[in-house]
Amino acid sequence: MRRHNAGMRPPRPLGLPVLLLAALALPPLVPAPLLAPRAAEAKDGGDAKAKGEIATQLAAFAKACADAGSKAEADRALLEAKAVDPNAPGVKEAQEAVDAVAEEKPGAAEAVAAARKAAGPKIAKAYDQLAGAYGDPKESRKATAALVASLAWEPSKPRLGKAQKAMVAALAGNRPDEAARLHAGLCAADPETAAAGKFDGPLIEAAQKEMVLIGSPTNELLAYVSLPKGWQKGKTYPVVVGVEGAGCSFLGYGNGLRSTRGSRAAIVVAPITLSNTNALDPAKYPQYAKSVLDAWDGRRLEFDGPGVDAILALLSKRFGADERVFVTGFSGGGNWCYWKLFMDPTHVRGAAPACANFSGNGISSPPGAGEGGGPPVKLMTGAQDEHRDHVFGAKPGIEGQTDAAQEKLKELGYTKVTRVQLQAGHSPLQAEVWKFVDEVLGAK
Repeated sequence: MRRHNAGMRPPRPLGLPVLLLAALALPPLVPAPLLAPRAAEAKDGGDAKAKGEIATQLAAFAKACADAGSKAEADRALLEAKAVDPNAPGVKEAQEAVDAVAEEKPGAAEAVAAARKAAGPKIAKAYDQLAGAYGDPKESRKATAALVASLAWEPSKPRLGKAQKAMVAALAGNRPDEAARLHAGLCAADPETAAAGKFDGPLIEAAQKEMVLIGSPTNELLAYVSLPKGWQKGKTYPVVVGVEGAGCSFLGYGNGLRSTRGSRAAIVVAPITLSNTNALDPAKYPQYAKSVLDAWDGRRLEFDGPGVDAILALLSKRFGADERVFVTGFSGGGNWCYWKLFMDPTHVRGAAPACANFSGNGISSPPGAGEGGGPPVKLMTGAQDEHRDHVFGAKPGIEGQTDAAQEKLKELGYTKVTRVQLQAGHSPLQAEVWKFVDEVLGAK
């Protein structure tokens, strides 16, 4: 079996929720993904004039929202303004106006919508100027972020067309994270066209040849996805969601699942999660802004859970993915795998943790297996796993953690549970995962 990176250290407990701050700088009234901060964080080498104009226009909109009595929308716009340029003209005045709003005023939505209609084109134009300032190919991510932010503020036909061309270029240029952001931005900006699948063509073609990054219109999390060769619209396909361990080689792990899939007509999903690793090293997560990593560090499964679910909802709605999915997780990837199994068993077709950590993080008041004894579960460990008895010197190791998971399954009424120790080291056991999928799908 192909070996992956060493196991995850026992994770520290998830902390209490904290404010997301700059990572949540969403354009008001638009359910767009968290994209503007990437443009904002690119403070070096960008067009200072464009950034100042963006922040000033955002501050003016924030003040208009505050004057209308909408503190929530004012806060969002002001947060985005500060992320772009906290010293821009108007930001201080907008802050004072926002601070003066004690609570939401009934009926403020109409005034906010009118203010946004006036401010949107101006903000979008300033983001366009910022995108144009990044002519160096090395700064393509910054240009993409500015383009998507522009699209969110005014989804005009020219911008939609420009974003579509940029998505195709990003796919052709081996810039998958940019393609994913552009696709998600297009879907958020024009949901009617997105629902008809008219933005999906380039992704569908690419995803049948290789792993492709996909994002949802409502969440920052990205996932590598592979569609089976010969994918057809209107058909329903089984889905295997696999989470990599602390090495964070998400593409490598996804390619492993894809290559061992063979000719099976199944969709492979390898999400870029946070709960699988020890420290959220930005070098391991180039797809996400550092502010996102910092904001979610204390509550990683609160990021992973809704994020993966949003990806699966998109795949189900537009790519024929079965709503009940197979889940597996290698090493630290076991944290999400077990969380999904315990917290949402009705959407799990089968679970096959592989040399997986079980921390219990995020598993609070689980619903139990329910009638029928829950989905099939196959717990797989390796006889030669170097982390079998301890993880980096700490106990319990993989076997002990699997003991705890097995006991929890029994406690919650899961009855279709098997456990095997294979002649393998610390491995994702992906070929064995597919054998398990075959067993479950073939069972009568």
